[in-house]
Parts: sequence; structure tokens; C-alpha cells
Amino acid sequence: MKKFLILLLSILIFGNTLFVGASAAFTDSLETDAEIAYLVSADDESGVIYDKNSAVRCDPGALVKSVTAILVIENCEDLSQSVTASGTAIRSIEHLGVTTAGILVGETMTVEELLYCLLVYNANDASNVLAEFISGTNEKFVEKMNEFAKGLELTDTSFSNPGGYNSENQYTTARDMAVIFRYCMENPVFSKIVATFLYEMPATNKYYETRYLKNTNYLINSGIGDYYVKSVKGGKSGNTASGSCNVVSMASKDGYNYICVVLDAPMKNIDEDESLENMSFVTSKKLYEWAFSNIKLRVVANTATYAGEVKVRLSDEFDYVSLVPVENVSALVPSGVTAESVLIEPISELTVEQIDAPVKKGDVLGRAAIKYAGETVAEVDLVAAFDVKLSPAKFVGDKIISILTSPAFIILFIVVLVVLIPLCFISYRNKRKLRLRKLREQRNNIKRG
Repeated sequence: MKKFLILLLSILIFGNTLFVGASAAFTDSLETDAEIAYLVSADDESGVIYDKNSAVRCDPGALVKSVTAILVIENCEDLSQSVTASGTAIRSIEHLGVTTAGILVGETMTVEELLYCLLVYNANDASNVLAEFISGTNEKFVEKMNEFAKGLELTDTSFSNPGGYNSENQYTTARDMAVIFRYCMENPVFSKIVATFLYEMPATNKYYETRYLKNTNYLINSGIGDYYVKSVKGGKSGNTASGSCNVVSMASKDGYNYICVVLDAPMKNIDEDESLENMSFVTSKKLYEWAFSNIKLRVVANTATYAGEVKVRLSDEFDYVSLVPVENVSALVPSGVTAESVLIEPISELTVEQIDAPVKKGDVLGRAAIKYAGETVAEVDLVAAFDVKLSPAKFVGDKIISILTSPAFIILFIVVLVVLIPLCFISYRNKRKLRLRKLREQRNNIKRG
């Protein structure tokens, strides 16, 4: 039986090797022009679909405004509250050449209107006005931003201003940005604003006509076929000081939800016209379309799948117990992948090598990584597949051996030897002396007689 199970595992490993080759060829079409691209399930943080340099630190650019917005939303009880733009907020960025909504010193707007300027039109003047409104100064607001990052346990993210304009101490990674955007999209106010294509800004005390703000995230612009993705529910885009393009977005379709982060993408001519295309949008669209067409939630391990074995002592029945997953496991994998297509690999440091009987069916003995094409798609606890009874005779024998080989017993034995040998020698010597004395006395008595 044991040899058969080993053979079965070997067959599964070989079968997985075949699928690895097929998968590598299948994903060649996902090559991107962006330096950094990351597509992950919005429902399962471990469901990474595509990863290109997601741990590399880079300039987040305007994506920082997502953090600014969520902090304003969470720290303002009334978004209809009026805010007046200060001279400091407006003039401090005039020399930077960054995008603004044309907010004037002394202009009064609501917090909600400023949020639309910030997230829809990518307005840096709005970011400064909001930062001052919440914390008094940009510097104090930046402290709040970094506290926010720390609260999400982001170790590769640092903020230095609320707008995202260039700074040495402002950086993030695609992984961290995905965590940030997932958090932000859980807020209904934030998700509503970033899904707005065109916002009508009401007249203010400085502008007497309605202003129209078009979203800079062209993934939701149905008029641009190269970029538009119908399933995108919202996002934040922007360029960096170096000219690269960034965008983070969320898309939902047929019950599947994804977050896509594309950073450090170029402008490039990919068709026959004279204009350059923004490759952050092109890459995002490519990844979304591939995922929705090819990635499905499939059962990749079930409770009957052999996953290895653990040695068992003190039993007359078995010297091992088989391991199986504690439950059926589903994961996002390419269409066609089933439980037979994956490898269940016990994690050595989390799985016991040997156990004493008795063992009960269902006892958790380890944990395994479920791998497809060399990548871990899920993890699961491993449990005993059957009962293993204890042998009373082996149990008693093992206890005797453990006692005889225990350090305490060995020390006691040595002490006894150290004490007994001298005592025996002394006793022997005393007895010998006594015998000799008696012999001498007997001889002396014979002589006197």
C-alpha cells in the first residue's frame, strides 16, 4: 500500500511538470511594457494573478491622492462642510507645474467638491486645501498619512506630501498600493467618486459658472477604445515627474473582483496613428481581459487527495499515517486546471516528521502549499487520513527504554557505581582481613596447645 501511494504521488508530480510547461507557454501573451505590473484578486489577498516587480519601490505619483482622500473622508463627519482655500495651500505649488483645478485663494468649496477635484481631476491644489482642513498643515497631514501606512502594515511605503508630486522620501510598491486601494474601495464615498467619469462643479464665490471635471482615469472613458474597460469600477491615475504613467484600479465581472496596479509605464505608439498611447491603461486593460477570460475559481485540492505521510511509532498496525487536506480548497487558476493539475507540497517546517500512536483520523499534523506551475496558489492544513492504534506492549517497552536511557537514570547509575565499587572493595578487604586474623588466631591457639 505504501509503495502504491508513493507511486501515485510520483505520477502527480510528473503530471504537474507537464502542466508547468503548458502554463509557461500560455502566459507569454502577458508580457507588458510597464516596468511594474500587478494583478491580484480583490476577494483573496493571496490570489496573485500576475506579478512583475511588485516589490520594487518607485514613485507613486498621483496615486498618493487615494490616501489623502480616504483620510479626509474618515476624518470629516460632514462632507458638505465649507472650506476656504488659503494662500499657503495655493501658492506653495504654483512653481511645481503640477495639475490643479484652478482653485483661487479665498475660494470656498465643500469638502465633497474638493474630493471630486482631487480624485477625478487629479488636482494638487485640492490636496493641499484638504490637508490643511484636516490637520492644519501639510506636514501634520503627512504624519497622518504615514500612520495610515503603518496601520496597514506597509513596510515599503513612505509619504512626504498629500498630492504625490515628486519627492525622495515618497515611494511605494505595487503590492502596497494594491492593499491601499482595496482598503479605499471598501468606503462607499471613495468608490463612488473614483467611478465618476464627468463631474459638474457648481459655481463658487470665485467662479460664477459650472466647471466640468473629466476623470483622468481613462479606463472608464468609453470614448477611448484602446483604454476603456467596461468592468472597471473605479481607479486613480497620474504621471510622475520623470514622465512615467501610473494607474491603480478595480474591476468586477461575473462575481470575480480584481485590483490592478501598473507603475512606471511609458508612453508608446502601438498603432498606426501619430499619437502615443499611455501604456499604464493599455497594460491594465490587457491584464483584466486576460484574467476574466482565462482565470476561474476551481477546486485545486480535496479531502481525498494524498499529500504525504508521517512516520508513526508504537503501533502494530502501521508505521506511517497518510496526510490529506482538512477541507476542499478553491483557488483562482487558469481555466482547465483541476485538483489533478496541482502539486500539494507539505511545508517541512510546519509538518511533523514523526508521531507516537495513537493517532486519530482528522488530527492536524501539518500544512501544505498547493502549487500550480511552480507558484503557490493556496495553503491548507494536513490531517491524518485514518486512525492508528497504540500497541500496549510497544508502549511499555518504549517507556522502559526511555527510562533506562534517560539522563537521570544514567546519572543515578553512575552514582551507584561510583559508590558501590568502593564499598564492595572495602567490604572485600575487611572480610579478607577478618579471615586472616582468624587464621592467625587459630595458628596461635594450636601452638599454645
